[in-house]
Amino acid sequence: MWRKLDELKATLDEFVDQREHLLLVVSCADPELAYVLKTLEGMDDASPSDLFLVFGEPFTGAAEYAAAIMKGLRVQMEIVKAPRAAAGEAPLPPLPAVCDDAEAPPTARLRAAIDHVSSLLPAQGGHRVIWGFLPLQIADREGYARLVGEFVPARGPEPWMRGLRVVARDDRADPFLLPPLRKSKAPGVLLYEIDMSTAALNDALVKEAGDRSLPVADRMQALLQLAGLDYAYRRYPQALEKYGALYRYYAAHDAPVMQAVIIQGAGDVLRQMGDLKEARAKYHQGLALVMHQKALPILLNLTAAIGDVALELRDHRDAEGFSGLAAQIAGKLMNPFAKADALEKQGIARDRMGDATGAVVVWREAATLAKTFAYHERHRSALERLIPAYRGMGMEDERRACEAELKAAAQAVKAEAREAHEHPLQGTTT
Repeated sequence: MWRKLDELKATLDEFVDQREHLLLVVSCADPELAYVLKTLEGMDDASPSDLFLVFGEPFTGAAEYAAAIMKGLRVQMEIVKAPRAAAGEAPLPPLPAVCDDAEAPPTARLRAAIDHVSSLLPAQGGHRVIWGFLPLQIADREGYARLVGEFVPARGPEPWMRGLRVVARDDRADPFLLPPLRKSKAPGVLLYEIDMSTAALNDALVKEAGDRSLPVADRMQALLQLAGLDYAYRRYPQALEKYGALYRYYAAHDAPVMQAVIIQGAGDVLRQMGDLKEARAKYHQGLALVMHQKALPILLNLTAAIGDVALELRDHRDAEGFSGLAAQIAGKLMNPFAKADALEKQGIARDRMGDATGAVVVWREAATLAKTFAYHERHRSALERLIPAYRGMGMEDERRACEAELKAAAQAVKAEAREAHEHPLQGTTT
């Protein structure tokens, strides 16, 4: 996987550094676009002399996309307003009027914005502007193709293209840009396909794990990811075989934290295979390895896993103790989501042991924590446990309060869903 990501980074770096091509079209599936966006974000952070403007808004139409870009640009200009004023610098000039003219052709609005942004950069210093027109979804393919076509320098380089780089995308599953661009041998255009599908990643990891030219540590990391894929696809014997090889390697190199990670992986496999007692034994073995290593994330995972298996085995005392320990560790890690999960399970164990009062205490804490951090699923489930508990204890006021809170929470979730549908969170503008 790292090779594929390195290849993507190298391709984007080379495109930005070269001067012969204006446009790079990356062919990828919708979920894989996240890798491209994240890579460009990292390049932006590492290159203060270059300006990266990346827009992941869905492309429902050229006019809508252009409007979203103008909105994003105004947000960026507003962000730098205060720092420029503090440094005694003049405010940035506003976008040209045509940029906000809904009657103007979208390509004219974009061209005006591009010219405006380029004019803000110093003439000296080799500054470059990288525009990423990378919609997470493309509903209007024809409109997007026309927009991208504006950046194919059919007449050769023009003055306005100097220092400009444009990154666009195609749909790898059903390409509509690469075939015509490849057939026409479009000048000034580079084409690149990224395949991060499970099959491709598995193939890349197999090659990395078997590549003797790589450091052994890198090969072991590839093998670890392969074991994870085996687990995900229920190839349990193969996963256990890989975890065994990994454990022997890390044991030989006296790496207790990694040993614990491997043992937890093996325990997860055994748990899925239905061997709960052996899975619990593995988790305890891993816990013993890292108990004094201060590796809190691993400790959290192992204690939570022991608590979960104990609940399945109906060992309620163990479940209560380890779920409570997991909640404490999650608190130290400032992970409210894991803490809320652990508190709910601790309450289940207490309830099964007949400690209704103790169960209510931790369920109430879980509900409050989940509500504070908008962890809707856990907020709801904790309230759903509190309602019958209060009823059984004869605490009717508390029960009614929980029912009202549950109803309000459900309404809030529906309102959020409507808002997300009407005004979706739109990509990344950097």
